[in-house]
Amino acid sequence: IEQLDAGNYEAAIEAFEGALSLSSKVVGEFELDILKYRAEAEYKAGDYKAAAYTYDVLMQVDQGRNEYRTRICRLHILAGQLDDAAEEYKKLYEAAPKDGETIQILLSLGQALTEQGRSDQAIELYQQAVNGGMENGEIYNRMAVCQLEAGDLDLAIKYLEQGVETGDQSVMASLFLNQAAAYEKKLDFQRALSILQQYAAAYGADEEIQKEIDF
Repeated sequence: IEQLDAGNYEAAIEAFEGALSLSSKVVGEFELDILKYRAEAEYKAGDYKAAAYTYDVLMQVDQGRNEYRTRICRLHILAGQLDDAAEEYKKLYEAAPKDGETIQILLSLGQALTEQGRSDQAIELYQQAVNGGMENGEIYNRMAVCQLEAGDLDLAIKYLEQGVETGDQSVMASLFLNQAAAYEKKLDFQRALSILQQYAAAYGADEEIQKEIDF
């Protein structure tokens, strides 16, 4: 623990391994604590694959808690192991489809898939979530951005409208801007202008937005 607190992560991992080797073969509170510390050290050392493995061990010996699965998903994403992340997300979704943590994992996984050129898989996961009743403006926004990049402007606009209907203020500004961009690409400049004016009235207009309005 002293090595961990001092930032000597490799030495901490080695020490935790030594502690485990000397502990009881029966997993109790002491062993669970060591595993949790080891996972933390592996994460801070940047060994996300090893940390995911340690949390997987914790899943098996500590009542299969969803908090471990959430961390496993995040670590697989950080490690670039997106197929493994998708498998763990599937189990997480089945257990708690509308949980806030599940939504955040979905957004992180979807973004990572999109960055790897796997937008179709990301959209499939997003669609599954909204079909299952997951109401989140950012999910619709992400779906729309994927369709904008694919050139399906009508479908992008549909998703953006659904996003606005959620009333999710945390992403409303982005939804408005993406709506304006979609209508501009459709050459419907009047509609794009109207949305930008709505945006400016609600959030103010910086230099870039004012240029768009003037255009």
